[in-house]
Amino acid sequence: MAKTEAIPFGDFMSGDYKRKKKDFKKVSKYGLVLPAALLPLSKVSAAPTGEVVAANAVSDAIKGQIVNAFDPVVELMIALSLPIAGVMITGGALMVMIGMNDRGYGLLMKAGIGYVLVQMSPLFIDLLAGVGAAV
Repeated sequence: MAKTEAIPFGDFMSGDYKRKKKDFKKVSKYGLVLPAALLPLSKVSAAPTGEVVAANAVSDAIKGQIVNAFDPVVELMIALSLPIAGVMITGGALMVMIGMNDRGYGLLMKAGIGYVLVQMSPLFIDLLAGVGAAV
């Protein structure tokens, strides 16, 4: 059965627990063998300085780029929504005229609701970005 070893959190985050297990040796450009304790620490394995850094999964600049990348698609959907809704409304009105009231009114209702939702899509995207920034 393997023995469980408790590692202090600070040692784990700085990477010191690896150095305690193994004695790393590196050869410098002059051919000298130096123990790992004498080598400079990298930024990743440096000890914490107490400085508070915001750790966002996605930075604000990347969020802005993602939102801006979808702008042409959203603009295309908005531009196409009026002609498509117009065709659907015309089809619904023709169905009402020929006596297919249920299908005609359903098509008119779906065209109206769809048009309004497509026109409001930029508002929904901004709302989602605001909620994401607040979290």
